[in-house]
Amino acid sequence: MKNNTPLSKPFLTSLFLGIGGFLYGFDSGIITPSLALRSFLAYFGQPDAATRGAIVSVYQAGAWFGSASVGITSDRFGRRKAIAFGAVWGILGAALMAGAAHVAMLIMGRLLVGFAVGTITGVAPVFGAEIAKTHERAKITAANQMMVAWGFFVALWTGVGEGKWNNPNQWRLGFAIQGVPALILFAGVLFISESPRWLCLKGRHEEAEKAFRNYHHDGTNDAWCSTEFNIIQVNIEEERKAQGRLSWADLFRTPAFRKRLFVGSFVWAAAMLSGISFVQYYQTAIYATLQFDQNEQLLVSGLYGSVAPVACLASLFFVDRVGRKKILITSSALLSLCYMIITILAAVYPAVAGQPTNVAAQRGLIACIFAVSANYSALLGPVTWIIPPEVFTTELRAKANALIQVIHYSISLVITQCSPIALAAVGWKYYILFILTNAFCALVFAFAYPETKGKSLEEIDEIFGDVKIMHENDLKLANDEENVIETMEIRNEKAHD
Repeated sequence: MKNNTPLSKPFLTSLFLGIGGFLYGFDSGIITPSLALRSFLAYFGQPDAATRGAIVSVYQAGAWFGSASVGITSDRFGRRKAIAFGAVWGILGAALMAGAAHVAMLIMGRLLVGFAVGTITGVAPVFGAEIAKTHERAKITAANQMMVAWGFFVALWTGVGEGKWNNPNQWRLGFAIQGVPALILFAGVLFISESPRWLCLKGRHEEAEKAFRNYHHDGTNDAWCSTEFNIIQVNIEEERKAQGRLSWADLFRTPAFRKRLFVGSFVWAAAMLSGISFVQYYQTAIYATLQFDQNEQLLVSGLYGSVAPVACLASLFFVDRVGRKKILITSSALLSLCYMIITILAAVYPAVAGQPTNVAAQRGLIACIFAVSANYSALLGPVTWIIPPEVFTTELRAKANALIQVIHYSISLVITQCSPIALAAVGWKYYILFILTNAFCALVFAFAYPETKGKSLEEIDEIFGDVKIMHENDLKLANDEENVIETMEIRNEKAHD
């Protein structure tokens, strides 16, 4: 049964959970204008390229630790409490950064904010996927990317405002604002219903059914709610019987699990190898090479930040209709083309201090940077949030998504630490890296990725071949609920014969 209401309760819940994505976008974005502010650079002693890289990349290190912890906290205490736990560290980190008296204090605050973001982004997409109906799961999970884009948008325009504010402490404003979304998320997340699938996994079936109906019952669909919940309940029980109690090591023990892990992690690896982190964090440095002054750098970065929210909003209208695989191939191929144009323009028409610049080439290069943002935000970005939570069984979903986020932030840490050094050393030649990585990712998506569009979380299990699931027609074969599991066992025995 499809409910075509665009603002369903699971979607609205995911928008609220997306405050974590907003925090991710804002925390990522606010450092970009800060690095362009003369007051910030003067206060911290004109940090060199390595120090600037450390200030940026320590956030990724914090996110790495947050992601590593969430598989434990989310499975043990529930999806809601894990998010609340992460939000606390976001509040503390924002306070440290806003009050930073030296670089060490700034870095520590950024580490804590990163830990918060890693924790929240490790579990919020899982939560969203687990409460969504099949036909709207992509839209619900992709809402995270839209909220990331809005966070980045607000951060960059906050930076523009800071640049207009003639105050030596102007850079502290954006760091203080970081604490607001973390506080809102902490205050509200414990008032929403827990994931019904997590409750089923813990054997709390009455609470699970109540939570399921809280998300999906509209007063007219009693039969659908009963049938759908029974299917979920039986399949989770069947997963547990077939797989036993799974540990972290089980993610690597069977070909099916390794394939799941590859599919879930490579999409995030592709996202980082797309160069989006490099462009987001160091675009002001790129604009500086075009001889833009501080206000011009901040203004163009603000305009850059305006592209992503529009592109993400557009993606919500087609992401459930177009295959995941087609989106990924198209996005990576176009990103490779964008970087090729950027490289050619930067090589043929370099901006040399003291010499006239080619205005048309500058505009073309900036347009391509904006095109990178639009492409990523409408195509690759949303799908990175969609695929990982949906390709794992309920018992493995939190652990696997945590590991995937560790991989995500590890690659991002390397790129953000090395990019300012590489840009200073080789200039435009650094862009060639992203031509090659995006072309490679397009090939991997084309030849090594399955299609998961239009399948329930339980039906996706069949793609990987390690779990035999029950469909609605199977459920009807059982005379009553007591015979459901027995019917499933008979079907599995036949499947194995």
